[in-house]
Amino acid sequence: MKEYILKKERIFHFLSLALIAGSLFLDDAIQKMVILVSGILGLLILSALKKQKILVIIYLVLFFAAGIFYYLISEGKLHF
Repeated sequence: MKEYILKKERIFHFLSLALIAGSLFLDDAIQKMVILVSGILGLLILSALKKQKILVIIYLVLFFAAGIFYYLISEGKLHF
């Protein structure tokens, strides 16, 4: 499975980026976060399979930042 994903890496990379870009056009906060986190997880898995430690750290930070940002919006502490 790992070899197949690495062989088709560009397709998975494009789909993950498309998920992230698509999350910008959604209005519901829960749907937006699910799609955004799915895209970030896709990029995180790809970089972990390729053993790119710097990108893994960056995507983990983005993943947790998205969770914190969602928490702040859902609690009403941030308004957009």
